[in-house]
Amino acid sequence: MKYLFTTLAIGQDYINNAIECYTNIGTRTTCDFNITTDLKIKSTNKINFNQCSSTTYQDNGVGFSFHLNLKALALKYALDKGYDYVIYNDADWRITDNFSEDKILALFDYMEKQELDFLFERPASIGYYKTRMEECYFSEKMHEYNVFEHDKWDEAHCTNEQFMVFKVNWKYRYFVRRWEEMLWYGIMNNMRSYPDGFNIGVAALDSNMKWDFDQWRAYLKDCFEFKNKLGETYYRF
Repeated sequence: MKYLFTTLAIGQDYINNAIECYTNIGTRTTCDFNITTDLKIKSTNKINFNQCSSTTYQDNGVGFSFHLNLKALALKYALDKGYDYVIYNDADWRITDNFSEDKILALFDYMEKQELDFLFERPASIGYYKTRMEECYFSEKMHEYNVFEHDKWDEAHCTNEQFMVFKVNWKYRYFVRRWEEMLWYGIMNNMRSYPDGFNIGVAALDSNMKWDFDQWRAYLKDCFEFKNKLGETYYRF
């Protein structure tokens, strides 16, 4: 089983945390690592550094100074390298003492048995929110992509993008291409990137992926943690 942990890290603080996280994971696993970043860093025998432009901009007061859909490039790195699975985690995540490779491999086995292509958490279907716009936290995306004029994306979810697992197959290739298309389209048309989970969910649906957003989390219980902007620690999953 060949698999990759990958992340997007823009700025030195995120890069430092990502390096520490992957260094720690590397002591417990046999996997590879990639950090896609706006800084030029020489790759090591443990971590590949893939440089990209950060495409700096301000996202309507939300506080993001880079285009969130650049995460697609962290997934693009995995193409044509022989990986069976790819795990994406946000660059501010860390592992806990409960993390082990056995849990990761058991998760992959679950995906194989269930014939799953994509794992995420926090479902939020586009079709549901089309009739509940007062509750919708991605209302700008709904209007920018004209979802009220069609129903082709109703079954897609605006996913939680902090942690995702993918099986690498033809669907994954199509997914990466579709998400990257939306990345450049959004940049060229000055569209809001938050929440990038909208673009992820649409790309997954267009790729005909089979997903799970609930049962899989039991395999990685209390394996990861991160702090919010207030310094409060959250444990996943």
